[in-house]
Amino acid sequence: VNATGTITVDNGAATAGDTVTVYNNTAADISIADGTITTMRLAGTATTGTRTLAQRGFATLYFVTATEVVVSGNNVS
Repeated sequence: VNATGTITVDNGAATAGDTVTVYNNTAADISIADGTITTMRLAGTATTGTRTLAQRGFATLYFVTATEVVVSGNNVS
């Protein structure tokens, strides 16, 4: 996904094992928002909730299940 604004992740947006890559194609931070997704986790931590993707950063969203996603990548916080 070539993003220029907030990406919202909802339950059922993908199925278990799916991955989505997001590129922030702006000079500002954008949000990867936890819409109705039950759990959005920052990879390697117990931190949950909306993630911030810095300018020109890449994020990978890995769907553990249809209701749990793990977000990783450079410039993701």
